[in-house]
Amino acid sequence: MILRKIFIGALFLSFIFCCEDDKNDCSAVLCLGSPSIGFDIIADGSNVFSDGNYSLEDITIEGETALETNLYLLSDLDSNQNPILFIQNPDWTEGNYSYTLLIGNDSRLELKATFIELEAVNSSCCGNVAFLQSLEIDGTPAQMANSIYIISLD
Repeated sequence: MILRKIFIGALFLSFIFCCEDDKNDCSAVLCLGSPSIGFDIIADGSNVFSDGNYSLEDITIEGETALETNLYLLSDLDSNQNPILFIQNPDWTEGNYSYTLLIGNDSRLELKATFIELEAVNSSCCGNVAFLQSLEIDGTPAQMANSIYIISLD
């Protein structure tokens, strides 16, 4: 009788400790953040933000999802000390997006971005991620240097 209770107890404990947990522990997984597009905006051979011609307040963006789109400047990218304008929208998914980028009262640029969805390495934690496939500025494929798009206002 005691042997039977020990056997049932051992069986019960083995079920508790041996069952596979169906939940994924995502605490150690790093996921890509929202996609962003960086621009080095040049006029007369120099960056328009570093030479003081423009500030972030002089930049506006228009388009269907422009209200959700963030604009910010970053300076310390790979030893490039020139401020880089970044556009980011956490709601970008696979598809096409059109924007008008206004730089002061002088420049109006038409941007057309195409995003594709990449399967995440650990999709159970991160889900799929939107990735910029192509970018056109005023109907021409954008030029890139060091993963930053170059806009020349000349």
